[in-house]
Amino acid sequence: EKLEDFPWANPFGTPELKQFDAACDATKTFPAAEFQLHDLSTPEPLGLLPYNEVLKGFFGGRPYPGAWSGIDAHGYERILLKMEYAQVPRKVREWIEEQERTEGPGKGLFAVFDTPGKAETVESLADLVGYDLRSLDGKRVVIFAPGAVYENLPLWVAEDSECEDALSDLTSYSPKPVDGGVVGWTTNYPAPARKQGQREMKFTLKAQVLKAK
Repeated sequence: EKLEDFPWANPFGTPELKQFDAACDATKTFPAAEFQLHDLSTPEPLGLLPYNEVLKGFFGGRPYPGAWSGIDAHGYERILLKMEYAQVPRKVREWIEEQERTEGPGKGLFAVFDTPGKAETVESLADLVGYDLRSLDGKRVVIFAPGAVYENLPLWVAEDSECEDALSDLTSYSPKPVDGGVVGWTTNYPAPARKQGQREMKFTLKAQVLKAK
């Protein structure tokens, strides 16, 4: 079922969007591994066992953000994604770090960890306070619910787009199409073949800067 308070919806193809042209359009695809909550007790690469205890505490402080369309499967079928932190766009990494440092509204959505060694168990989140965090990106991972991406979706596709500045300004981003506003959605997210032992997948994000016709 869909989360009652999930504010986001697919704006593309809706009657409301026909009142606007796309002043700019940006799409990007990202690699990730997709897990379910019952994978928390399974060793890597099929599970998230090294992160189990810390994740329970991290995500226990706020409601589940939802899967791709705001769906909540409840219980152990809730979805989590894991990405190499360096493969997350820099603007998104900086947003995550700022939210955690400042207790912003996005705090608790993205769990960043130093990558554990083989057979190691993670005991804490990564330290996101520092002057040279970028040098550590290649040794970190981030775990999050798919629904978390809607909180900062334009940042995922902003870099190297024709409208990087507009997409980088989240004050223009909302679920409702308006002149000069930014809308976005996930356009593709094929699930891995879990029964065949697969966890790897890719998801595609799209954002548009709108202009009234």
